[in-house]
Amino acid sequence: MAFQSDASFAGFLRTTAQSAVVAESAPAVNFLLEERLPAPREQTFLGEKPGPAPSGWEMSAWLQTFGNHYSDRVALPLRRAGGIATFTSENSDNHLAIESHQDVVRLESLKKMHDLFPGGFDSAADLVAELRNLIRSRQPGQAGTFSDDQRSRLAEWLDGPDPGDRGGLNGKRDARPAFVAPFDEVESLLAAPDWATRLRNVLGLSHFFGSPDKPFPVVLCRYNLSRVERAARKAKVGAWAAIPTVLEAGNGNGPGAAFFPFPKAAASSSFGFGVTVDLSPNGGLDFKSELLHIRLDYTLDDFVAVGEITDEVTDAQLATCRQRHFSLLEQELQYRSDVP
Repeated sequence: MAFQSDASFAGFLRTTAQSAVVAESAPAVNFLLEERLPAPREQTFLGEKPGPAPSGWEMSAWLQTFGNHYSDRVALPLRRAGGIATFTSENSDNHLAIESHQDVVRLESLKKMHDLFPGGFDSAADLVAELRNLIRSRQPGQAGTFSDDQRSRLAEWLDGPDPGDRGGLNGKRDARPAFVAPFDEVESLLAAPDWATRLRNVLGLSHFFGSPDKPFPVVLCRYNLSRVERAARKAKVGAWAAIPTVLEAGNGNGPGAAFFPFPKAAASSSFGFGVTVDLSPNGGLDFKSELLHIRLDYTLDDFVAVGEITDEVTDAQLATCRQRHFSLLEQELQYRSDVP
């Protein structure tokens, strides 16, 4: 397991891995199973504040330590993007040299985008409606249904009145690495009426949830990795793609529960460079490849579909899906014996 150098923290993880609360046990299991984290990154994490209490590690200290490390070393502001640990030399073992001429997808929360920068839109619903209009105007027979003023309004929301000034939504986004999946692995799902929910499930996005009375609006982003590679060259960044570790899987509030570390022994399998936890309730094994890349400015052309999620992944469902995933990879997990 990772973090063997700190007996107190390792003991805390083993205890927490047995918690009945999946939001606690799942990240602890992930930390126990992580085999890709370089020693310098471990030590940086263990030196983060606040660290353990005088009596030892406990849950709130772990969440705060993770959150502070995530903010200090992963989700940096754009002006400090070169310091993101994911793409520095200390994480070189996890860097990927992959074919950049392929499309990838991300699912973004439109409410979060609107909260980050509302622009000229009074509500997230207004933004959702206008993005739907934009995407609909690309369909056959719809030419001329989206005016220049409408496009300008969206463009200003995305980039501000002067794109060269890095305003708008792109100017507000930090430089955290982006989780993406190959487009060709999910393309078949996108024709379904409930494509947004299906995509949420196969990409392991348990934090995306809504209800019939309060749908959760999302936008599907699709773009070619060659743009990311060009952006890396422009920024003079050596590495631009990487395999995720537990230290990228979370946010400023703590580690994520739906992530699962990718064992080295599975790297030559059909899963490729990482694999999502399938959250589908039907018991399937529809796992998808996943990777991280450096932050990329969005363009309006990247937004290819708007959908809604009207259900949630329950804790019981997440636990079942994680166990199914664990069973699939169990024989390839180097530190299986460290999980109680």
